[in-house]
Amino acid sequence: MPGRSQAGHAADAAPGVDGSDSDPGRQWALPLVESALGHDRVAPGATDDEVVRAAERALSRFASEPQRLPRRPQLLPELLGTLNDDEASGKRIAALIARDPALAAALLRLANSSLYRIQPAPVESLDRAVALIGTEGLRRLVAVALMQPVMRTERGMFGRLPERIWEHTQHAALEGARVAREVEGEDAFAAQLLALLQGLGAIVVVQTLRDEAAGRGQETMPPERVADVLQRWSPRIGRLVAAEWQLSPRLLGALDEQALDDVAAMGGLGRALASAGPAALASMDLGQALA
Repeated sequence: MPGRSQAGHAADAAPGVDGSDSDPGRQWALPLVESALGHDRVAPGATDDEVVRAAERALSRFASEPQRLPRRPQLLPELLGTLNDDEASGKRIAALIARDPALAAALLRLANSSLYRIQPAPVESLDRAVALIGTEGLRRLVAVALMQPVMRTERGMFGRLPERIWEHTQHAALEGARVAREVEGEDAFAAQLLALLQGLGAIVVVQTLRDEAAGRGQETMPPERVADVLQRWSPRIGRLVAAEWQLSPRLLGALDEQALDDVAAMGGLGRALASAGPAALASMDLGQALA
């Protein structure tokens, strides 16, 4: 399977050595955690270190147990082939989406949401989506709609954090695509997919932390500890997912590059992803989330 031989590369890195720890400008996880859990100080618990170590061991095991990762959406390979075809028309893309009623419904919900809606007229059908948002708009929405089901998880001890991660992921996907297109001269769709993969990795990290904490009877954790694990491990798990889903080496490489200290040493897609997370925070109303 392509990419499988390197699937553990990112997850094998020692905790705490990646650039996201050392560069405050690349931080995105702590504001999300605080928006979900509040700014109140939580005294470190006796089992915090134990929970983190256990979670990181569990996350490391995904490299050798890829069957535990989220399953690839059934239509993903065919959709990626169509979306990457510059000659593919909006009607052709819509016809492919229509084969999956759940995906079609999710796409229409997104098209009518405040984040993606571009005009007052509602989008009520895939044909109307093509007419109103065009082929490029449809490309932006398809990957998000495809990922949405695998991004779901229960709230548990982290409250609204999974929902905040999904919201942030959507903003990061838009920002990453913009930077790729306008600054880096890279494929905007690939950059969008990278942000979605990192967001999916973040959901897996939250689930793992929640399970390890619950297994030890722990009901709270300091936001800083949660954010540290989330920041370091989300791109690593996203990379494992990308390898298991047989995505391109360029995507795997850009996710690997998130462990570098120097953003300038990254490729264009890696830089777009590194900037997307922090930039996406500015598009979110995190203050209202704390109200």
